[in-house]
Amino acid sequence: MVFVHKGGIALVAASLCILFPPGVITAAVSATPAQTFLGVGGSGAWWPHDLFNFPDSVRQNLSSLLFSQAGLGLSNYRYNIGGGGVNVSNPVRAPETFYVSPGVYNWSADPQGIYFLQQAAAHGVPSLTAFVNSAPAAMTSGHASCNGAFVNGTGLEYGTYIADVISHWRAAGLMIGFISPMNEPDNNFGPSPCGQEGMMVSANQRAEVINGVYSALQTKGLQNTVGILADESSSLSLATSVITTWLPSVIDKARMLLVLHLLQFSILSQVAALVHHTYDFPTDASYLSYVNNVQMLFPGKATWMSEICCSLGSANGAGRGWSGGYDPTIGNALMFAGLVFQSFVLAGEPHYDASPPNYLGYRFWTLVSNQLGCSPLTSATCATTPNDNGWTDGMIYYDPSYATNKNFNLYLTKHFWTYKHFGNFVKPGTQRRPLTGSDVQQWMMAVSTPMTYSVLAMNPNATDSTLSLTFPDAVCALSAFRTSATEDFVTMGAATRPATGAAWLLPLKAMSLTTFTFDRGAC
Repeated sequence: MVFVHKGGIALVAASLCILFPPGVITAAVSATPAQTFLGVGGSGAWWPHDLFNFPDSVRQNLSSLLFSQAGLGLSNYRYNIGGGGVNVSNPVRAPETFYVSPGVYNWSADPQGIYFLQQAAAHGVPSLTAFVNSAPAAMTSGHASCNGAFVNGTGLEYGTYIADVISHWRAAGLMIGFISPMNEPDNNFGPSPCGQEGMMVSANQRAEVINGVYSALQTKGLQNTVGILADESSSLSLATSVITTWLPSVIDKARMLLVLHLLQFSILSQVAALVHHTYDFPTDASYLSYVNNVQMLFPGKATWMSEICCSLGSANGAGRGWSGGYDPTIGNALMFAGLVFQSFVLAGEPHYDASPPNYLGYRFWTLVSNQLGCSPLTSATCATTPNDNGWTDGMIYYDPSYATNKNFNLYLTKHFWTYKHFGNFVKPGTQRRPLTGSDVQQWMMAVSTPMTYSVLAMNPNATDSTLSLTFPDAVCALSAFRTSATEDFVTMGAATRPATGAAWLLPLKAMSLTTFTFDRGAC
C-alpha cells in the first residue's frame, strides 16, 4: 500500500515471524517516576546541503514533517557547525565554515544549515544543540577537515571559535543550549580524500578541548546557559575504554547550567552530560554495564544516547548490527524503536535524580537521507522495497539525482511513523513511569505529565496481544494511535475497561507500535 504525504510518498511493509508468546500481558503503572526527559531529536547533518536547493514549498513541508506536532514533533535538533570540507570528497558532507581567521568570520557561510536551524527555532523546538565533526582546517594537524587531529595547545583558540559561533547565533535568536565540541573523536575518517569531516582527539587531549571551550564560554558570559557535552564516542566500548583517563580532571569543576530556559541553581560540572553513540549495537548486558559503570564513577552524571543508524535485522532485534542495506519496512522500523526502548527503559537513561533532574535526549542519524540505493523515478517500488545498495540512515528520503531529474518528492519510511510516537509523546518534562509485572516487556513504557499518561507499547510478534494495565490513580482513556505494516500513525479507538474490572485493556496488533493516551482524572 502506498500513502501520499504532500510532496512525498510513504510506504510499506512486510511481516516477520517472531518467536515471542502472544496473549495477555498484565502490568501496572508505577506511582514513582524513573526519569525526566529532555525529549527526542535528530541531526541536521548532512542533508541540509541538498534540501536547501529544493522548492520552498518542499522545504517548508520538510520542516513541518520534522518539527511540528503534525510531523515528528522533535524537541531537540542538532546543528552541525561545519569545518569547511577541505579534502572531503563528498560535497554533501562538507558543510561550509564561518571561520576565516582568528576572530574573523563569514556569517553568510552555510546558509543551508542555518536555514533548517532557523526552521527548528521557528517551530518552537525547545532544545538546540551544536556539534562539531572537525575544527576549521587551519586548526587541525593536517590543515584539512579530515584525516587529521586536534593540535595540542590550541584548546583556547578552538574554544574561542566555538564560543564566537554560538554567541553570534544566539544573538540572532537561535538559542543554542548545548555544544558537543568533538563528535566521534575516536575517528579522523581518513584517508584523504575523505567521505566526511572528522578530527581525531586522543583521550589525553580531550580535557584540553573541554577546558578551552568552557573558558571561552565564560568569556562570553555563556557558561551558565550553554552546556558542554562529551565525548560522543562512536560506541559504548570505546567510551568505556578511556573514560577514566581524562574525564575526572574536568568533570568536577563546578558550574551552573541553564536547561530548557529554566535556571537550575544547582552545582553541576563543567561537563553537562556524558554523551555516547551506540554504533556497536550493544547487548542489554553491555548497555547496563556502561550505565552502571558511569554512575559508579561519576554519581548523578547523566548519560545520553545521541546517535544511531544503519542496521538490518528483525523487529525483535535479531540480526541488528552496523551494516549497509536499505530497509524501509515495519520490521526494521520496530527494530530501531526497540533501540529507543533499550535506552529509555532498560538503561533508564538518565538515572533519575530529583535535585537537579537529569535530562535525556535520543537522536537518530540523520533524519533525511538520499541513500535509497535505487532510482524512485525508474522503479515504482524503489522507496518501498528493501535493497542491498542503500542505507537505513534516515527516516525521510529524497532522490539523489534531484538536481538533474527535478524529482523533489520526499519518501517517508516506516521509521518516520514509529519515531513519531516518541517525538509526539516523549516531550521535555515528561516522566517515565515504570511498568511492573512479571510479563512486562522492555518495549513498553508509560510517560506522564501532570494532566496525562501516554503508554507506548510495541508488539514485535506475528500475533495480536493485549496489555492489561492498571494505574496508581484514576484515569480516563482519551485516544490511541497505531503504526503497523498497513497503518501510519492512524487514530484508533481508545483503551477500554470492563464494567467490573480495574484494569484497562490496550489491544496490541501484531507487528505494530501503539500509543494510548489517558486523562489523569476519572471519566
